[in-house]
Amino acid sequence: MPRGIVKLFSKRYIAGDRIEDAIATCAHLKNTGFETTLDILGEAISTSTEAAASRDAYINLIQTVSHHPVSKNISLKPTALGLGLDPQLALDNIRAIIQVADEHGFFVRIDMEDSPYTTKTLNIYNTLRQEFPRIGVVIQAYLHRSDADVKAIAATNGNLRICKGIYKEAHDIAFQDKDGVRENYLHLVKTMLKSGAYVGIATHDIYLIDTLEAFIHDQAIPPEKYEFQALLGVPIEARLARLREAGHTVRIYVPFGEQWYAYSSRRLRENPDVAGYVIKNWFKFGQ
Repeated sequence: MPRGIVKLFSKRYIAGDRIEDAIATCAHLKNTGFETTLDILGEAISTSTEAAASRDAYINLIQTVSHHPVSKNISLKPTALGLGLDPQLALDNIRAIIQVADEHGFFVRIDMEDSPYTTKTLNIYNTLRQEFPRIGVVIQAYLHRSDADVKAIAATNGNLRICKGIYKEAHDIAFQDKDGVRENYLHLVKTMLKSGAYVGIATHDIYLIDTLEAFIHDQAIPPEKYEFQALLGVPIEARLARLREAGHTVRIYVPFGEQWYAYSSRRLRENPDVAGYVIKNWFKFGQ
């Protein structure tokens, strides 16, 4: 992938290299009425030393952000903290982060990655939720197993982000068609909303946003039971602004870090549709 295309992707979708860049982005979003969650970019780690470095980076992020008037909310990927090496290592590292987060009043979202890690990630979440109240996890709507996972989390009044899912998965693991994913997404979010458990509605699909906003209105779902979420830079700003103006909480996912090139290249390889969008907008924006 040409570096120029990847750089364009990075400029629009990533806050910058440094914590200061991320804080500035979050402050701007806060001033315009949006909440945020911060994520440190990083490659898959191969040693416990790298996992410890990722842990320490998140602890430093929490301690630094705590001094600024922005959302106290972070998201982290378990594989960056050792899940691919040893689930106990990842558990210990994530626990250390959440302990510091809890002391500073932060919420921590444990991200979901590809399907080999789903059960291991949920096990970490279920273990740590018994110790810390301000944590949540993610479920991907395209997985066939997600109905059972959502019902289990709803039954314990858990905090859940629901997204469609981006990783390439086999037919027996995930829905492959757009309509099937959409239908399951609506089913899962409505399950959470009707249960009274908290749900982050993470989608850029205008059809899903419109449908769920109408459902929330019709069912008189209290605003403290949900929020809408989107990635930084996705070009649906006008729709997000209307959600905010209607009184809905809207949270923007803000990734940052020096490893923007590797991260962005991987995202583009995994999703050719995004690559097409970036190329199209390269010419549109004249960059």
